[in-house]
Amino acid sequence: MANLSKERQEALLKILHYIQDGGDFATAKKMFQEAFDKVDVSEITAAERELIAQGLDPRKIQYLCNVHADVFRGNIKENKENPDFSMPGHPVNTIKQENVVIKSLVNDFLLPNLKKWEDNKSDETLDKIKQALSDLATIDKHYARKETSLFPLMTKYGITAPPQVMWGVDDKIRKLIRNANEIANENPLDAEKLDKAIKETSHEVLEMIFKEEDIMIPMIDEVANQEDWKNVKQEEKQIGYTLINPPMNWKPKKEPKAAGPISVDNLSSLFINFKEGSLNLKQLSAILDMLPFALTFVDANDKVAYFGGGANIFPHSKNAIGNSVFSCHTPASKPIIEKIFKEFHEGKKNEISYWFTPRKMVESSICVTTPSMMTMISIWDASRWRKISPTLKN
Repeated sequence: MANLSKERQEALLKILHYIQDGGDFATAKKMFQEAFDKVDVSEITAAERELIAQGLDPRKIQYLCNVHADVFRGNIKENKENPDFSMPGHPVNTIKQENVVIKSLVNDFLLPNLKKWEDNKSDETLDKIKQALSDLATIDKHYARKETSLFPLMTKYGITAPPQVMWGVDDKIRKLIRNANEIANENPLDAEKLDKAIKETSHEVLEMIFKEEDIMIPMIDEVANQEDWKNVKQEEKQIGYTLINPPMNWKPKKEPKAAGPISVDNLSSLFINFKEGSLNLKQLSAILDMLPFALTFVDANDKVAYFGGGANIFPHSKNAIGNSVFSCHTPASKPIIEKIFKEFHEGKKNEISYWFTPRKMVESSICVTTPSMMTMISIWDASRWRKISPTLKN
């Protein structure tokens, strides 16, 4: 763990192991105060990453996440905030605007109306609770933007543990909100169940705001450049916003682009010969973008190499290019994806076919693997709604 002395590393890991093994909060807090004055966000996340490296399932860390946050709360070094974040339209400014509204919805409307309803059992007050829970469910867009653009950005720079943990907590909050909504609409209504569901949901939502603003954003600020934030901004419209109007436009300060692959425009005269005819790169790119599919190409090293196609079916991020395909999936689905790729690489399968319906739309995917190249193309087809993986022969 870079920038961590051996003593500080061992002290943090000792506290996290104590929490992991079921230790009580008061003792963990005392252990921290005895060993530290302040810690940097990167030290905490490095310690959590070390736990994962030692074999702890990231899904188990997510259940300890709130305890970690409470132990370290008030003892995290405050870094000077990037002035760009205060600019209207900057992705971080948008996240914080949404968090202000979400926090107010919980503290100033949902919880007060819950208390009021428990006193008067009024239908009017219950309707307000239902409306608040319905509004809170739109937090899915806030989390989806984070998972689509910010998590790949963190992974790109080697910050792998926090996205794995936070994604699991996001999904937990989504389920809590759905559960609270279902309980609020039951007949007869169980007041005790509703109280417990809303209070647990509210607590988790507010804790996530703390984790986003005090841990995640400072961590990203240490590594992200203007091009990264430009990608995040451009990708927001794929998903939308939670409880705020679309923010004003924001453009990053001009920054010299690092050396990288030569653009298609600079190679427009280069032609590629196919079995029947030839195309230059600009023409080929235009054809791919016209196809009624959303394509993803994963290379021989299981890295995301390309997004294309003309169908806007599911959100994705340029920041995911070069990342492991496994990091693009939730902790719950990751074992399934790993199994598919393992079977492809071992030659046990070269075709997979199944039907499925995601949360918001019907999607399908054709996954292609070639035994010689061990690559995969995923095509999300808006018209067929089936996922199959035929083998292509060279």
